[in-house]
Amino acid sequence: MESFTYESIFGPICVSLKDGRVYQIELGKRCAGAQPDSEIVKQLEEYFRGVRKQLDFPVEVRGTEFQLRVWRALRNVPYGSTVSYKELAKRLNTSARAVGQALKRNPLPLYFPCHRVVSKDSLGGFSAGLNWKKNLLALERGERCAGNS
Repeated sequence: MESFTYESIFGPICVSLKDGRVYQIELGKRCAGAQPDSEIVKQLEEYFRGVRKQLDFPVEVRGTEFQLRVWRALRNVPYGSTVSYKELAKRLNTSARAVGQALKRNPLPLYFPCHRVVSKDSLGGFSAGLNWKKNLLALERGERCAGNS
């Protein structure tokens, strides 16, 4: 297992790999550094420049069957748009609370873009904090971002 820190426009991101597959992305965190994987760095740079709409580097995902179903559904939420917890729950035939619990355990934010899920009247929550969520949504909409989260 190895990890490296990617310095994004919003702050550090710790990327952890096992056997060449990303298994964890931690927004706002630095980690002891292995040599950064050039393909992963390239994709992250493209994402933060607004060029890449979806990350597709190899991942290793572990979770319950339900969590995996929720996380996979996130890949269908288009770049630059949002979906409510309620709407995502409806698509998956479950409750908004269950969706929120699965999102809270998402080990690969950005890859499974949980920042695109919002509540009816607000942004809702985000494991890395609301500044990250606001900035990621603004980036994807081509709006001015607040900067480091």
